Amino acid sequence: GAVETATLETRIKVSNPEDPDPSINLYVENQADPAMRLVSEMMILCGEAIATFGSLNNIPLPYRGQPQSDINLSEFSHLPEGPVRSFALVKIMRAAEIDFRNPARHGVLGVPGYVQFTSPIRRYLDLLAHYQMPAMKLFGKPAIKQEIDGN
Repeated sequence: GAVETATLETRIKVSNPEDPDPSINLYVENQADPAMRLVSEMMILCGEAIATFGSLNNIPLPYRGQPQSDINLSEFSHLPEGPVRSFALVKIMRAAEIDFRNPARHGVLGVPGYVQFTSPIRRYLDLLAHYQMPAMKLFGKPAIKQEIDGN
């Protein structure tokens, strides 16, 4: 099972950046909102599907795993539910690991394998995964297998 965290994220929006006096708005985005949770779940599903496909086809991808942390939730019962408790839980979780050959279980997400794939504009490893997948489809082999394997 996944570890449930309820987070609030601060966002900054500049409505008219070219204007000498731009309009800047600060707002809080509630990650527990049903629409945000749906998007998050679809991103996790995509990452799990890419990891499964990559594993079945021996595609070197940035498989992201996170060992299951031994968290006793009752130790956090004195903290209020919501962002405070979530932040405390996140602080004690074990660090994520990346392996280009074998998917590892992602204990926090509760999936057997995971590849970050949904933000190739923001994250280089997502871009790498996007590069590998079409190469496999078009040429029947990963684009950078030799470099990753060192052969």
